Amino acid sequence: MDRYQSHYSFLASRIPDIKQEQRSTGVLSTLRQADFEAHNILRESGYAGKISQMPVILTPLHFDRDPLQKQPSCQRSVVIRTFITSDFMTGIPATPGNEIPVEVVLKMVTEIKKIPGISRIMYDLTSKSPGTTEWE
Repeated sequence: MDRYQSHYSFLASRIPDIKQEQRSTGVLSTLRQADFEAHNILRESGYAGKISQMPVILTPLHFDRDPLQKQPSCQRSVVIRTFITSDFMTGIPATPGNEIPVEVVLKMVTEIKKIPGISRIMYDLTSKSPGTTEWE
């Protein structure tokens, strides 16, 4: 069993709204659509040159479900991580209201929420270090 599978099994046994993720065509299509919307808005805003990296991550977390319903988890969440660095050895998040306008982030959220199957959009404010420039 690989590390991902054992990590998933541990979490899923404790958090019922985490669903096991398969890299299917539909899942990848959802990720590509969210990535396209976020990057398109960043480009249109004129802030793409100020952000060094912006991974858009699709997670198997389904929020806002009625716990009394016994329906299986069917939605995912998106994480946006805007990152600013000059050397990729250290860096800071692009904080809404400081390095990136709040309106730009809210427009990303609005457009990504229109994608079917998206439960929530989260914004990662991790700096490096302790985090990495990628998202894990």
